[in-house]
Amino acid sequence: MQIKRENLRERDENIKKEEEKLKKSLLKYNKFLQENDDRRLRALKKAEAERAQIRLKELEIQKLQAENDTLLARKEILEDRVRKAICYHEFLERTIGQVIDRLHTLQSINKELLESQTRLEKERESTKLKLIQYINKQRTVLLHCNNQLHQQQTQLDSIRLEAYKWELKLKHFHSTAAKETLQFAQLKATICNIYQMITHYRRVSVDTEDTFKQLEMVNNDKILLSTLNESLFVKTIFKIKMRYRNVLKKTSHSNM
Repeated sequence: MQIKRENLRERDENIKKEEEKLKKSLLKYNKFLQENDDRRLRALKKAEAERAQIRLKELEIQKLQAENDTLLARKEILEDRVRKAICYHEFLERTIGQVIDRLHTLQSINKELLESQTRLEKERESTKLKLIQYINKQRTVLLHCNNQLHQQQTQLDSIRLEAYKWELKLKHFHSTAAKETLQFAQLKATICNIYQMITHYRRVSVDTEDTFKQLEMVNNDKILLSTLNESLFVKTIFKIKMRYRNVLKKTSHSNM
């Protein structure tokens, strides 16, 4: 029994070892298959990339061929233009001497123009200086005129103020004259009324427009003086006469 057990144990160990070897073999085989798949995929990708490069190269070749055809056509056009432009080149060679002579002439004219420009610049600077001096002089004159204008404006303001004062005086005089004229009319009416009373009883008359004669007649009337306070009446008549004369003078002045 002991021997059988030993045999069985050895067999189990051998089986385990075989299984381990088999597992390792399977792992190696799987790894080999994986590596083959990877190499195959890389080869496929590389082949696809090479085919893409070939297609790009073919397209590039077609493009370059088209550009080459275009350049050849352009070359023919330019060669034709060159053949046609040869006559112009020959013309330029014939006329180049004339152009050089013309250039020398233009250079001479340009030199003269530069000299003329320099002279004109100097004249312009001189004229500018004179203009500045003239402007400064005119500014001084203008300042003097402004001062005179200010003085005259001040005088004008004074004259206007004086005229305003005289205007106020004139208005006052006209107002006073109007009052005096009214008083004059009232005095004439009073004298005329007294005169009419006397002439009604005395049956005598003088020119009714002659106020002084009317006053004289009233003053000389004895009957009227006897009926009134003589001294008071004489004083009143005298005052009326003097006031009438003053009013008459003022009225005549205002009419003038």
